[in-house]
Amino acid sequence: MAHLQSIFLASLLALAALHSSDAVDYTVTNQAATTPRGIVFDNQLGAEYTRQQMESASQFIWNLFQQTDPAARKNVPNVSLFIVDNLSPDRVAETLNNEIRVNDKYIQAGDQLKPGFNGVLYHEMAHVWQWNGNGQRDNTTGELIEGIADFVRLKANYIPAGWAKPGDGNRWYDGYFVTARFLDYCEGLKPGFVAELNKKMRDGYSTDFFFQLLGKTVDQLWTDYKNQPRN
Repeated sequence: MAHLQSIFLASLLALAALHSSDAVDYTVTNQAATTPRGIVFDNQLGAEYTRQQMESASQFIWNLFQQTDPAARKNVPNVSLFIVDNLSPDRVAETLNNEIRVNDKYIQAGDQLKPGFNGVLYHEMAHVWQWNGNGQRDNTTGELIEGIADFVRLKANYIPAGWAKPGDGNRWYDGYFVTARFLDYCEGLKPGFVAELNKKMRDGYSTDFFFQLLGKTVDQLWTDYKNQPRN
């Protein structure tokens, strides 16, 4: 009996350790609570809803990036989100390390408020968890990073009006939704491609990663993508 109790206790401790390894503290602060859009946030979204969406986004990203093992992802014990009124008018949101700042000017009441807000949230949460090349950069790195974040938004089905359609864009590194659509094409060639690409970017960055994973240069892949028959 004592032996069985010891096994049961060990199992509980192991389960608790696994749970704690996934535990991330999410906090939400409305620093624009007195502005018209800050009031909309409090009345129609709120801190608790946003915190739940942050947690859901993390789980979604870990699965998409194949990072269910905490050792495979960044060590981020907490993520903070702030609604602010001091970002430049052309910036919807920005993320620095584990801190997200959302521009209150883009919080508009209406039936698209939650899907629009969640799309921005998933994009910014991707920045929290994705690897960024470990300081190795060229003229494509930043736009690829943004494209991967929009790929997360695409796979979460938070696609706003006005997004690029498959085949749009002049270069694979146009960034954001253009690059997201291209990455989705690459994902179709090899399921899990974006997860493997992100994993490679943990230690460095090279456009040769595309060749290593798909057997073609990124420029060849872009040409193939652009030449896909579309209605």
